[in-house]
Amino acid sequence: MNHIGQRIKELRKANDLTQERLADHLGVTYKAVSKWECGLTVPDLSLIMPLSKILHVTADELLGGKPEENDARRAELNERCQNYWKYDMKENYQIALQAVKEFPDDYQYLMWLGMMEYWAANVQKHEENPNLPSASELIERSLRHNDTVIEECTDSYIRGRAMWNAMLCCRDNERHEEALKYAKMFPSAKATTRDKAMLMCLEGEEKVAHLQKLSCDALFDFCKSLSEIYWFAEQKAPHVMAALDTEEAVLKTVFPDGNYLRFHGNLYCAYQKRAEFAVKEGDYDMAVAYLRIMVDHAKKLYCEGGQYTCGVFEGFAEKFSLKHPFLPYITIGKIDLKKPFLEQVRDSLKDSFYAPLHEREDFKALLP
Repeated sequence: MNHIGQRIKELRKANDLTQERLADHLGVTYKAVSKWECGLTVPDLSLIMPLSKILHVTADELLGGKPEENDARRAELNERCQNYWKYDMKENYQIALQAVKEFPDDYQYLMWLGMMEYWAANVQKHEENPNLPSASELIERSLRHNDTVIEECTDSYIRGRAMWNAMLCCRDNERHEEALKYAKMFPSAKATTRDKAMLMCLEGEEKVAHLQKLSCDALFDFCKSLSEIYWFAEQKAPHVMAALDTEEAVLKTVFPDGNYLRFHGNLYCAYQKRAEFAVKEGDYDMAVAYLRIMVDHAKKLYCEGGQYTCGVFEGFAEKFSLKHPFLPYITIGKIDLKKPFLEQVRDSLKDSFYAPLHEREDFKALLP
């Protein structure tokens, strides 16, 4: 059987290396190399990339995969990696682990694994799974994998996602100084950007449409910043209510006809927060009223884009996909992302937090 040890032996000889010399390069004993070549043991996963470099092959070639089989497998894994939100997060973690084992030199998969380890850690905090490492161990693994991508990967997009993952790991675990370290790694805004360059080249209606797009994106970022103020708040502090009121007032001003398109997501979250405050205060009538508005926004949110019909964005056709719910924040471990969005909303209303409302007929009628 042509095991990896046989490949190492063939490639070692082709590169005119002794077992002792290869062992020195890798920081292992020559006996370890001998055991690999005899098929008694296999190299640790962390040694696959160094081995590939020393033996002047790709990791795929070292592992002995056929090109056509590797291409098909990569296509399968790429689909899972790029559309991870469509699938169960626990299952994603196991598949990302396998992807890194099969293609250890692919930084996209290593970044994906780091992200899934972060998600799995959050799941462990809510519902401990004996088949997964502890939350703290998963966080450390995620940081190690993201650090490797940041240090070694040359693709700026993949590096950026790894920086983001690492920053979230630290922020969510109250490691603020470390989180700030990763945040500072992001490049500062450049004087010349693609959008600015396009504005200098576009004319007429195309230029107006591009300006509308930039304004729409800026409005979205502004609203998301306001949601950061209120979402994690436990009490109705003045600044919290001001953030809620300001977001709604701005959106009603910009979209006076109520055709909010993707901004229904912002209002969905805002009214969910208002309902939470009402439940805590024991004002169940107002809580149901807020939830009714929240559900109405949820029903209008699930779409594939559309055209704004009034105001500064009139005529602007926005394309976006909401195959998964647009929610600034997802209760990790409590919502099944594979379900249709309205089913997810229904499930969220079954949470024990809303128990005081569960027997009310007006509450039951929210999502028949």
